[in-house]
Amino acid sequence: MNHVIVTRFSVPRPASPGEPARHDDRGWLAERMELFRRYYVPSVQRTGVPAVLLCSSGSAAWVREETREYAWVRVAVQDGWEGGWRGARDEVLTRLDSDDLIHPGWFAAVATAPAGAEAFCTRGAYMLDAATGAVYQADRSFPVALLALARGRNPYAFAHRLVAEHYDAAFLEGRYLLQVVHGGNVSNAIPAHAVPAPPGVLASFGIA
Repeated sequence: MNHVIVTRFSVPRPASPGEPARHDDRGWLAERMELFRRYYVPSVQRTGVPAVLLCSSGSAAWVREETREYAWVRVAVQDGWEGGWRGARDEVLTRLDSDDLIHPGWFAAVATAPAGAEAFCTRGAYMLDAATGAVYQADRSFPVALLALARGRNPYAFAHRLVAEHYDAAFLEGRYLLQVVHGGNVSNAIPAHAVPAPPGVLASFGIA
């Protein structure tokens, strides 16, 4: 399988009351870039899988300049939250947030999933509390934010929770996503039912 990681880096979010449009704000972009370099880069770089960063028209040039040292990164313009960016039909596109980490075993798990699946999902994830350094694990009743779509389909056409409602989905065993919970998070937090993760999780995702 030809794998590509696709990440919404600075795509304009749908308007929310009291929330400014920050996709091209240089201060906000600098904060996102710091998180990207601290977590995403060491995790993704070691997999050897190329990544596409989706950015608004107003931020793409800045992000392209800031990431030029990473030969495995490409910037593509996308101004709509759900977008329409697609890969080639022989590519499997994995969506991953720009402040999260991926386990390298994800790609083998997708490659050995049941034939014919259109989407590949999991219900479990690890979470790193950036303020304390504590790592937790939790399972959900719905797909977590890490997922993959076959045949180059747009990985952001639907919210991750709803992907299994729109595609023939294979649910993979294991936890391949490490979410970083920090002050700038919009939509994820450590759930009340989370429990401490076993030792060694951070190293398995590429960070100490």
